[in-house]
Amino acid sequence: MSQHVNTREALAPPPVTPKAASARTLSSPHGARLRALVIAHDARAKGGVNNFLRIMRRKMRRRVDVSRFANGRRHKEQGKVATMKRLAYDYLRFAVLLTRRRFDVVHLNPTLDLSSLPREMAFAWIAKLVQPKAKVLLFYRGWDWKALEAIQASGWKRRAFQATHGRVDRVLLLSSGFKDALVVEGVGARKIHVVSTMFEGDKLRPVLERLPVKDPQMLVFMSRFLPAKGGAATIEAFAQVAGDFPRARLCMAGDGPDMPRLRALAHELGLEHRIDFVGYVGGETKMELLARARLFVLPTAHPEGMPNAVLEAMAAGDVIITTPIGGITDAVEDGLNGSLLRSPDAQSVAREIRRYFEDPQLAAAIGARNREKAWRLWESGVVADRIAEHYVDLARERVD
Repeated sequence: MSQHVNTREALAPPPVTPKAASARTLSSPHGARLRALVIAHDARAKGGVNNFLRIMRRKMRRRVDVSRFANGRRHKEQGKVATMKRLAYDYLRFAVLLTRRRFDVVHLNPTLDLSSLPREMAFAWIAKLVQPKAKVLLFYRGWDWKALEAIQASGWKRRAFQATHGRVDRVLLLSSGFKDALVVEGVGARKIHVVSTMFEGDKLRPVLERLPVKDPQMLVFMSRFLPAKGGAATIEAFAQVAGDFPRARLCMAGDGPDMPRLRALAHELGLEHRIDFVGYVGGETKMELLARARLFVLPTAHPEGMPNAVLEAMAAGDVIITTPIGGITDAVEDGLNGSLLRSPDAQSVAREIRRYFEDPQLAAAIGARNREKAWRLWESGVVADRIAEHYVDLARERVD
């Protein structure tokens, strides 16, 4: 049955977040300003992890002296020989840096997978060797269950995994399920803490105040375009409901290797005039899309940590349609914050899109609930304070 919604929904102003302690300088127990070294990929690389680190460093600037050590693949790097040379150079640079500067905390940001984890873990061992008093914090940003199963099935990999985590002083995770898995592997529960990613409230707030009206039949898919992320299922689902909702539009925000296939699919389904491919978006453009959209769709089967875009969408008052993967289940409760799909297929996605299009009052109520929850729990000042407190706790342990 066709639904014609001619009015657009106005939202209340974004809630006021708890006052952060951003002006308070945090010092290590020996009296000097607390120093943290964050190891991450080149800051110019796109993606949620770098966005998180950029926000965190900006929010902590007045309280913690945060330095960044860039590692990872370089531009135009090709071949195993080039990779090995770059790794050796990165490890050497890191060791030299630790001989020249003292840090209270060394902060690593690995993904639990078989390719990157061993390379990242080497930094933990180097830190403990060169600067034994420094505390090592491990913040898992991605989690591949198949990789963990492979580690568990191999005697030497499991021993190396356990030994490395024995050297680490604190582990931050994006899901309580990840914590349970590490405890099974012998990692002490007291050193494991479940945290969250964040969104930039100071950038989203003015957009919401300028664009307080939502389009009740606009949905957005926002992610890197990879086959496992669910872009094709989103387009196919939109095709199933588009005929009944002639005002509906789908925005595909992102880029990646699956882009040609997704564009071809939209053309094949005759929907290129109702699906907007806007490329990678950031800053104000990204916030505007989320502020206008009613539904945020991410039927992912990818090994996720906690997609930043989900929290940003909730903060903008969007209803979330996604899958119970990684830290998503700690943020999105089925029925209260949107829909957690049992299967990321097009038919399941279409059913949920139709549900919220046909009941705009339900969608509005969920959107308002999501905004309140996101601004209370995941606004950048709030989350940065939590991360800073982990730094302080570790620095105290350093002299106890």
